[in-house]
Amino acid sequence: MIAKQYFKVFFWLFLAALLYMSLSPVPAVTPSIQNIDKMVHAGAYGLLFALAVKAYNARLPLWALAVATMVFGVSMEWAQSLTGYRYAEPMDMVANGTGIAIMWLLVILIRRYRAQ
Repeated sequence: MIAKQYFKVFFWLFLAALLYMSLSPVPAVTPSIQNIDKMVHAGAYGLLFALAVKAYNARLPLWALAVATMVFGVSMEWAQSLTGYRYAEPMDMVANGTGIAIMWLLVILIRRYRAQ
């Protein structure tokens, strides 16, 4: 089993990667799959929440980790609007929240299964 300290490292590295990717200029490429960026947002923020749960759940309840993860996502959208080369998309925030909610549900289901 991976030690909690490693999950803290993974969490902060992934958060830093999301920060970098959120604020870096992006090439003007049209994705071949419609709304793929929303799926990427949901997956990325679901993973960030899962890493937060593994790293910090002993200290913080799930709702607090979900709120913190969502606040980071909203902050990244706001910061993008200040760059001049990126812009904020409300649907990205919805996708972030959807990923967090799906992962939250999975965490609850896994915990119930393990408790049996």
